[in-house]
Amino acid sequence: MDKTITVIGSFGEVVATDRIVFAISCSSSKPTADEARDSVDKRQKYITQSCINDGGKDVRENCLLTKSGDMFTFIKETRVTLSSTEKLDTLRNKFVEKLDNSIKLHDTLYGFKEKTLAETSKRAFTNACRVATDKANHLCNNMDVKLGECVKIEELSADWIQNSNLANNYTEREYRCSVQAQYRIIQ
Repeated sequence: MDKTITVIGSFGEVVATDRIVFAISCSSSKPTADEARDSVDKRQKYITQSCINDGGKDVRENCLLTKSGDMFTFIKETRVTLSSTEKLDTLRNKFVEKLDNSIKLHDTLYGFKEKTLAETSKRAFTNACRVATDKANHLCNNMDVKLGECVKIEELSADWIQNSNLANNYTEREYRCSVQAQYRIIQ
């Protein structure tokens, strides 16, 4: 019967968010619907163009017109997908500095592209296996035996961790993977 050694290897990687959805709305209340819409459209052109110029992808707009008493309120919301927090900060600062209080900045959604998720999990698994192999080599060296081939690798856990120790816990996530690896020992 072959002698084996079994070790656990773990690896964690912090990944920056690469899919950010930012929303801003602009509103105006006027005596007529046309006046309210025209007032919003003047600022909306600047908002839409700024989103595109500052690297926004998938810029979408939604409109709502309501009437209350003698006044019409027109609201236009713009949602833009960004790839970095730097682009988000640039847009936020620009809108706060240049536009009046008729705009509203909404909560920002942070996420990952599917490709990022797949690449991160593959990298973490590969590195966890490397850590396990290094541990097995170290143990074999201490026992004066030679490490043989890997006969079994099992993923014990793999998950995105909400880590409160990260500098910016909204725009970074940690992915951790642990594997158990079994190797033959050559005497």
